[in-house]
Amino acid sequence: MNKILLSIAVFCFLGVNAQKAIDTQFSLNGDWKFYAIEGQGSNSLQVKEEPTDIIVDNADADFVEIKGKWNLKKVGTKGATFYKADFLQRVFRVGDTGDNYVRFRPKISKKGNYEAFVRFPFETNLTTQFTVQHADGEVATYANQRSCGDQWISLGIYTFNASKDNFVEISAIDEGGVSADAVLFRPISDAVFSNAKNLPNQVYLPQFNDSKWNRLKVPGHWGMLNNFSNYVGKGWYRKTFNFPANWKINPNEQVRLQFEAVYHVAKVYLNGKFVGEHQGGFSPFELDITDKVLAGKPNVLAVEVDNNFLVGATWNWGGIIREVAIVKNKAVRITQQYIHAEPNLKTGTALLKLRLRVENNSGVTQNIQINSAILDIKKVAEMTGNLAVLAHSIQEINLETTLKPEDVKLWHFDLPNLYQIQTTIRENKQQLDNQTNTFGIRKIEINDSQLFLNGEPIRLGGFNRVSEHRFWGSSEPQELLEQDMKLMKEAGSNFMRIMHGTQNERLIDLCDKMGILLFEEVNVRELSNPEFNAPIFDPYPKEWIKAMVNRDINHPSIIGWSVGNELKNHFDYGRKMMEYVKTELDPYRLVTCVSNSGQKDSATPETDPNTFADIIMHNMYQWQGKPQEILEIIRKKWPNKPIFISEYGFDPFQTPSLDEDKEILSDWHDTFRNKNPFVIGTSLWTFNDYRSGYAGTSDEENRVWGVINSWRQKRRLFDRVKKELSPVKDIQVEGIDFDKKEAQVIVPIRGLADYPIFSLKGYTLVWIFKDANGLIISKNEMILPTIHPQDGLWKGTIQWTNLKTNPMSLTVNLENSIGINRFEKTLSFQVPNPPAIKEIITGNQSVRVLFDKVAGATEYQISYLNSANHLVKTPKTIADYIDVPQLVNNQSVSLTLTAFNDKGESKPSIKVIATPNGIALPPLVYDAFIADQKLVIGYATTKDELKYKVRYGATEKLLNKNFVTNVKGMLSIDLKAEKVICFQIKSVLKTGESNWSNVIKAKK
Repeated sequence: MNKILLSIAVFCFLGVNAQKAIDTQFSLNGDWKFYAIEGQGSNSLQVKEEPTDIIVDNADADFVEIKGKWNLKKVGTKGATFYKADFLQRVFRVGDTGDNYVRFRPKISKKGNYEAFVRFPFETNLTTQFTVQHADGEVATYANQRSCGDQWISLGIYTFNASKDNFVEISAIDEGGVSADAVLFRPISDAVFSNAKNLPNQVYLPQFNDSKWNRLKVPGHWGMLNNFSNYVGKGWYRKTFNFPANWKINPNEQVRLQFEAVYHVAKVYLNGKFVGEHQGGFSPFELDITDKVLAGKPNVLAVEVDNNFLVGATWNWGGIIREVAIVKNKAVRITQQYIHAEPNLKTGTALLKLRLRVENNSGVTQNIQINSAILDIKKVAEMTGNLAVLAHSIQEINLETTLKPEDVKLWHFDLPNLYQIQTTIRENKQQLDNQTNTFGIRKIEINDSQLFLNGEPIRLGGFNRVSEHRFWGSSEPQELLEQDMKLMKEAGSNFMRIMHGTQNERLIDLCDKMGILLFEEVNVRELSNPEFNAPIFDPYPKEWIKAMVNRDINHPSIIGWSVGNELKNHFDYGRKMMEYVKTELDPYRLVTCVSNSGQKDSATPETDPNTFADIIMHNMYQWQGKPQEILEIIRKKWPNKPIFISEYGFDPFQTPSLDEDKEILSDWHDTFRNKNPFVIGTSLWTFNDYRSGYAGTSDEENRVWGVINSWRQKRRLFDRVKKELSPVKDIQVEGIDFDKKEAQVIVPIRGLADYPIFSLKGYTLVWIFKDANGLIISKNEMILPTIHPQDGLWKGTIQWTNLKTNPMSLTVNLENSIGINRFEKTLSFQVPNPPAIKEIITGNQSVRVLFDKVAGATEYQISYLNSANHLVKTPKTIADYIDVPQLVNNQSVSLTLTAFNDKGESKPSIKVIATPNGIALPPLVYDAFIADQKLVIGYATTKDELKYKVRYGATEKLLNKNFVTNVKGMLSIDLKAEKVICFQIKSVLKTGESNWSNVIKAKK
């Protein structure tokens, strides 16, 4: 059946899953030029008060007008800091009008140009409105007061006239707490004012001189540049490129510019002409540049990027964060290929349904022939058809075929079998276009209490992964995605509501290949967001949902879509958007709207869109009550729907330390074990620490919730979660007989009512002997049969050949089909070798002990006699350093280091004398490496630190270059072609400078 789609203008972005062999494509990734125009944004770290500034504090009664009831506060919400002695606060309610405001008026005597800055402490309102009334009119902007608290934030550059009423007004358009603290008016020179007004109309012109602009990598973000680490506002990108010499623009061809994502608003210019605009920082888009691109001449591409739109607690990484390419194809092209595979679990066959969309940009009807081949290792099926595509239209054709049982390999998170579909369209034997997509065959079903994968009831665990890294931000290179996928699978992840926002498709490709079930979610977290058009929520939410579904619809890892997260007053929105997905985009997958309010009295089947969701996804936190009580309330309201705990967490860690753990996680999991069978899975908040401006964020601007930190180092919590999410309870090794060279292995399996539960398919048991140096002296493996939850127990015998030396340990691993370790048990036969203290860094009443880890050890501890001659032992650590506090300056202590494993503790190290010198310890360096011609250093920070100094060079003894910055948590230094750099770092405090760190070697 053919279906005509009447729209002529079309959004199309195929994504990385779709390969277009016939199209000619070249990448615009790599080095671009970057610049920010004064008045279009600000970096709060660079805004320092100056003598000429005009600052109006909320206490300046002659210059502050208060309308409505505002409270004077002297204590900030959640311990937030503020400008001086107090601030004004008001809780806006539904129905409050704009007549409730605070206006700050500048103390000026004559007309002048000023940059206006606002400062406020943390509050709960997400859409605080700042209105600037100036000589030329009125401008309104919005901000999320949960982020960027107690910082000077630019509202722009304006002319203020003393004879007119000039002010900055603070109000709100939605409910929640709003704070009003202070406003700064900074005099601006005529030259700066001229640039602010004129440059936005010049920087996109081809003749503009960008030679002094910054070099910035794409994909990337401007926070990679120290001067823009905390920049919020508009930034400009430029790139000069040549149209490929072998490309010719024929009358029947189009050239398009494709962006995988630009955060958040992009305006695109080519050769001085406006091409188009896109809003939505995680959504792909494309623009037709056929009549604007130049063949045989340099082309200048300019992009204005705006990251002002900030929602939630995550960071607004501004920039061109994903790939950019130019694609040339014929007037007739494939715009979407959707393959739905429906297995028949009784017969073993699989019905394949293909929906193909074809766009005809020519002025005549095109009669095309379609051929689609299904490939495993070889071609296993074929579909053909014919389609007449009217001029300037998009039309669909639906084709079907059935795979025979011998050609069907089901996709499963432990056996992620994948197929390809290769489709070619021709007219009169001339190939017009082709497209290849990867897909899988699997069956997802639900009832009122269970989730089934390929007919098997499953209960699974996973994470919310915040899509960022402290250096790469949201641009996430392939190696980072692969590293995270391996870590998530190792930690037990099989099912995730992965996070808010359309994901990097390369991550979803990895979920297809490595086996993780996903709910992908659109970046809608606050319906009062000014860019949304309530109550119809068009175009952006619908546009973003459509772009997400259309791009990712073939991925077998994705089993459902979420249309939003933790929304308020969202009954109509949730109902409309879930219906839109089901009826117009994807009739086969599950759909939901993630909630954190279903337990409230106000949430009922008549008022909450949980009623329309296929499964209830609930974000559950301690403030809501006890887990059992929350589940009982939600289940009573919606007894016919399974529940997935899409977030659960226990507040951030107290410190960024790798030794942090959450024992309460095991207690919460007991809520799901052998009870509440309608809970089909959970997704922990979070997998990784993430950057944030929220109150309660660490000094280095990271939210420390993760099982790994921002630099991908495991916390103690990692091993706890790995055990909690394993399908087995333990691996027991008994009867080790070195004469017979064998031992018995017993594996208790989680039963049908446990959590998590699923059958072990394609698993392998691996056992490894290591010597005292950690070297493998024997490795063997055994392929296991399929083990079901109802089996209860697996027993077997492991054997080995002669061991060349006495083993230090035996490790037995349970690995899935792609080699991911899902449970491990290590038995040590001897304690570790004594470790050695490598270096001592002195501090103020403290020292830092650095050491190399030794084979077979899992923990380390420092011992010493204090000034009272009492033996002191530090807490055990899994890190490779120990800070020893509470010492006496200039008084020496004798330190020893001990290593531990399951057998016991090692002999102590050789004693080392340490003497605190009264100077602060240097920043702890988490990670250091060379990437994109930059030395990248990740380090700990404290509130007392003002700046950071780095001395660096080619060798440890030649640190002949210096660098200074005030950036928190991560800095980068431009390099040339160096592959190895040595450096030290110290901090500058109000009381002086810290000691230097040890010399650290960073490599490319």
